[in-house]
Formats: sequence, C-alpha cells, structure tokens
Amino acid sequence: MYYQETLRPQIHFTPKENWINDPNGLVYYEGEYHLFYQRNPNGNKHADMHWGHAVSTDLYHWKELGTALEPDQLGTIFSGSAVVDKHNTSGLFKEETGGLVAIFTHDNHGEQQQSIAYSEDKGRTWVKYEGNPVIPNTTIKDFRDPKVAWHADSKQWVMVLACGDHIQFFGSPNLIDWTHLSSFGKEYPSDGGVWECPDLIHLPVEGTDQKEWVLIVSINPGGPNGGSAVYYFTGSFDGKEFHPNEAATDPLKWADEGRDFYAAVTWDNTDDTYWIGWMNNWDYANDVPVSPWRSAMSLVRKISLQPDGGNYLLKQEPVIVSEPVQVRSESSLTIKPGEKAAYDVTLPGTIDIQLSQPAKQWGFQLVSDQGEVFKLEINQTNNSYTFYRTEGQQDFSDKFASEITGSLNGLDIQKITAIFDHCSFELFANDGVVVSTNLMYPSGAITAVELYTEEAEVEVEQLSMNELPTIWK
Repeated sequence: MYYQETLRPQIHFTPKENWINDPNGLVYYEGEYHLFYQRNPNGNKHADMHWGHAVSTDLYHWKELGTALEPDQLGTIFSGSAVVDKHNTSGLFKEETGGLVAIFTHDNHGEQQQSIAYSEDKGRTWVKYEGNPVIPNTTIKDFRDPKVAWHADSKQWVMVLACGDHIQFFGSPNLIDWTHLSSFGKEYPSDGGVWECPDLIHLPVEGTDQKEWVLIVSINPGGPNGGSAVYYFTGSFDGKEFHPNEAATDPLKWADEGRDFYAAVTWDNTDDTYWIGWMNNWDYANDVPVSPWRSAMSLVRKISLQPDGGNYLLKQEPVIVSEPVQVRSESSLTIKPGEKAAYDVTLPGTIDIQLSQPAKQWGFQLVSDQGEVFKLEINQTNNSYTFYRTEGQQDFSDKFASEITGSLNGLDIQKITAIFDHCSFELFANDGVVVSTNLMYPSGAITAVELYTEEAEVEVEQLSMNELPTIWK
C-alpha cells in the first residue's frame, strides 16, 4: 500500500511514486498551504521536470494533487515561486480580487528564461501567459529559480534570481514587465558551486520589535559537509540593493550544516514565516535506496532571528500540529561515564532532552534491531556536534557514509530536540538555533535510543520521548 513501504517517511512529505526535488511555489491562499515541487512523473531520477502539487491546511498533513505545470515549446519547468496577486496588478484575472501567479524557469537544454502562469481556481489548473518569457534568456548559463514577493516600501514586486555565482534583483509593477535592479554576491566565495534557489525575507528578531532582511542562498557543491547546502546573509534591503552585515571575508552562516537540507524557500502570504527544504543531497540523490518514490521534504519550520552579539542567528522551530503520544518521561536522570541509559523507541518519534547544565562531551544514539548505530555527539569543548552516519545501507554511493560535523555557534547546549523518521534524523538544539538534517538508511528497524557520556557525569533535568502520528491519515 502507498505510504506504508519500508523506509517510507511518515511525517515528511513524499509523493506516492517517482522523483521529486526542490520545493516550488509555496503560497498560502484561501485556507490552503500550497506545496509545489520539482517532479519527474515518469521515473525515479532527475529528468523531465514538471511541477507537482500538494496542499495542506496545517503544514503537517498533506494531500497530493496532480501535475500543476507541464513542459511546453519553451522547455521543461524548473524551480520558481508563487504569489497572491491580491489587487490584480497583472491584469490577468477576470475579478479585481486577483488570484495566484506562478513565476518559474523555463529550461530548454540549458537555456533558461523566466515565465509566469496564473490560476483562478486555487491552483488546481494553470494558464501560461501568452507573452512568455517575461525575462528572456541572457548570456548567463545558470539563470533560474525566481523567488518573488511584494515589497511594500517600494510598492513593487521584487524578484530574487540565481545567476551562477551571484544573485540578481528585478522589480516589476505587474509581474509581467521586469527591470533589473541590482546584483549581489560576486565577491563572496562559491568554491566552485552554483548558487540556486534564493529567497529574500524580512524576519522578526526575537525579544525586540525589529525585523531584519535575510537573503537565502542554496549552493551545490560547496556545502560544509560536502555537496548541497543552504547559507544566509543578514542585512538591509532598500527596494533596489541588498546590503549585508557580513563581509566577504567572514565565515559563511549555514542554515543547516547537515547533509540533507537544500533548496529551502518560504511561503508567501503568511503572518509568521515558514519554510521547507528538499531532504536530500545532489552527491547521491539519484541513487538513494527507496522506491517507488525518491526523495522527501524536510519538516516545515517556523523561522525567525535570534540576536548574536552584533549580528543574528537563524532560528528554526519544527511545525508539528498533531498531538504526540508520550511514551516516556523522566526527570533528574544522572548518566555516568561508561554507562548508557537505554530506552525503547517507536518511529516516527522525538526525543527531548533538557540538561541541568552544559556537559563537555555527551550524546545519544539510535540502534536498529540489526545492531546498526546512528550516533549524535555534542562536544562543547570543540564547539561542535558530530552525527555518525557510518552504518546502515550505504553501498549505493561512496559519498553517503560520513561523520557529519557542525558548529554549536558558540552556545552552551542545554536543550535538544531530535526528530527521527524511518530514514531521517533532524536535530534542533537550543530551540532551533543549531539545526542539522540527515538521511539514514538502516537495514533493520530502529528500536532503541541510548544516552551516554564520555568524560563526566551528565545531569538530565528532563527527558521525554514521544511517538508522532503519521501525516497520511
């Protein structure tokens, strides 16, 4: 039965069958959150790109719909975005209350142009604009992934477009006629990777009444642990140019230093800001050992900024609206070096750990009924974490097995939430200021979690384990 296969995620969106990658066209409209996505309806590898479509009323349960956009004489349908044209600025709608407009890349054997389509029935059917492309091809090879939003201060639609090793900004009064505004990023290192799937968002800063502009960039290759990853800049945007807080010589700020969070973009037309990423990595995406589907989306995350000295850190909180079933709760737990606190676990589930005080080196591991171990280790002394993905199925790619490391951002880690599905592990430390998303493919079923410490006793103030309900019911 669909959605019940071995390793099929139960709390992450997957299609019934075939390939998906980047989330596209994220928009909230008339009670529905729309998730469009790159889709090959004819096979299990990246090819023949269409837009697939799913909807949700709560960002947790999803209903898969049919194909939204199909290839045509201008090419296949690459990534893009969607907006609510509330005042019919485009003039495409019969009613002045407007409707949905999708902005996407047409790809014709590597020649890339930007086009639009519109829908008057809540995204179920789409009409492509007869004057496509609205931004014709340039001499830039990688010219794609338009992300559009209304910029109130300058009273225009603003497009962020990926252009190989930099970003270009365009402005439009009507989603049809576009003017180049500025370029950003050529001075920043790309390490041979291509910039993709940008986003420009205005995020609240926790504990204040201010907001800060954030520019999101996905890069492949060039991630901190190899392959694909997402980083971000904070700064200001004046309707024409983005001015970063970070100098070109500063270290890159990664949104997620795990191996499997890519092409993340935000929903349009929401009060709070939510985003979702493709849970895979181009190093091995075409070969991961799942069928009849291939690839999943991350959990949806509510995002904001947390002050960090004179700058800001991205904060991500997973959206889980269904009531979890608590399977264990303990308080005042002491773990001694050389000992393990072991518990049965049911997937999909979570483990929440609150320490009484930071510990130098400690962690926990998931263990399968085949003896496979997937371990997370926190090393406060080195300001780092490591996720050990060296066991389980890995013969499908020589780039999969790895020890995945990331920064603790100089924070004392006292609180951890880990969310695990049948083939994934998502870490949210200190309420989501440190995040790591990683696939794993056990040969057996994960049945236990074990806490341990390396050097000194760990005082756990509170531990809780929960089972999460499937999103398919």
